[in-house]
Amino acid sequence: MIGPVLQFEDLQQLCKPGENPRLATVEAWARAQGVRFKYDGRGGIWTTVEALNAALGLAKAANEDGKYNPDELV
Repeated sequence: MIGPVLQFEDLQQLCKPGENPRLATVEAWARAQGVRFKYDGRGGIWTTVEALNAALGLAKAANEDGKYNPDELV
């Protein structure tokens, strides 16, 4: 983990602790949990702690904070 960023190795351990699941397995797990992720340049995926918490219902997603109101734009 680099700061609030969860790297592929972190996600592997969350998906199947003590094992090293393949990318397809980790992707399927992340999708099933509703975790938003991006691909890295090393053949894995990454996400943020904030995105993981939002997917697990522990926090609101950044786009659900209610601060954006298009009617208020000038």
